[in-house]
Amino acid sequence: MARYIPNLRWKRGEKNALSNLSALGRSNVAPLFLVGADQFKDKKATKKIPLVPAPIVLAQEIATSWGASPFFLDASPIAGPAGQPHRLISIAQECRTHGLSMIPATRLGAPATYQSAVSSVAAIDQRGVCLRIDLQEMTSMAAWIGGWQIPLPSTDLIVDFGDQAQHVAALGPIALATTFQTLHQGTNWRTVTTVGTSMPENFTGLNQGLHTIRRYEKQIWQQLTAATLPYPLDYGDYATVTTAAPPPGIAWGYPISVKYTLPDHFLICRGVRTRGVGAQDPGPQLTGHAQSIVGYVGRNPLHHCWADDEINAIAGGASPQGLEHWVRIGVNRHIELVRSMLP
Repeated sequence: MARYIPNLRWKRGEKNALSNLSALGRSNVAPLFLVGADQFKDKKATKKIPLVPAPIVLAQEIATSWGASPFFLDASPIAGPAGQPHRLISIAQECRTHGLSMIPATRLGAPATYQSAVSSVAAIDQRGVCLRIDLQEMTSMAAWIGGWQIPLPSTDLIVDFGDQAQHVAALGPIALATTFQTLHQGTNWRTVTTVGTSMPENFTGLNQGLHTIRRYEKQIWQQLTAATLPYPLDYGDYATVTTAAPPPGIAWGYPISVKYTLPDHFLICRGVRTRGVGAQDPGPQLTGHAQSIVGYVGRNPLHHCWADDEINAIAGGASPQGLEHWVRIGVNRHIELVRSMLP
């Protein structure tokens, strides 16, 4: 059974999406949490409750949303005071306190203090390490592998295409198969996984209406698993669309849009702006998106999926709530569907 590694940015809608997963949706799933400064903050003190340090907050959130099942965590973007150990050390301590099964994840170019923390955590917890590399680093592995200090049988290798899945797919199945068949010391890694996404950030280039985008990251994985690799290949992807503030130059009032995962495509319901000419309030747009999804011929709803039930309810008149709720819906549906379709 192929393991599934959904990549999540640990925002509130994503956390809640995990909480609503079915037992089937959690089976052989090991999410990778990408935690940056925006997701790693102290909980401010109140008159009745003292300040809660960020490592405790994060561990409590993971315990609530995911529980004791294994997960990967890349906290390399979190900066700390100079001369002190990386905050990953204190995160790991709190994870132990809460009975969590954290596996630290890193990249080759991560800061030295973070790499040192990853090695320290791995030495204590004995769960190994996850190494995230891109395709170029994969093909140049022989040149840098001598500097990788964690034994390969204790290293989960992730080849991350980022948002370039479509361009990687364009290399063709033969070139891709050759690249992965000749992976340096391929059979010595504990696991090997491909990760990527076909989603354009902020739905760039899409006009109002319904659109489908091919899930090239899935196509790549299917082609590779059919190519008789000398090692098992697990599957990963980016399970969400960014919920960050629009980049500079895009005014507030941006179009209200949602993503719904289909077996081989993403269904994009592209809305209109909430300000200016032709604007519409978010609520009616989200209700319309739910109705579009329910009426889509190739929808493939899952009977055990919280998100599908929620979309049905919204299409029937329940409150559409806000975009954060729809991040929860989109991520929950995505993980449930992907897990149900992997062999």
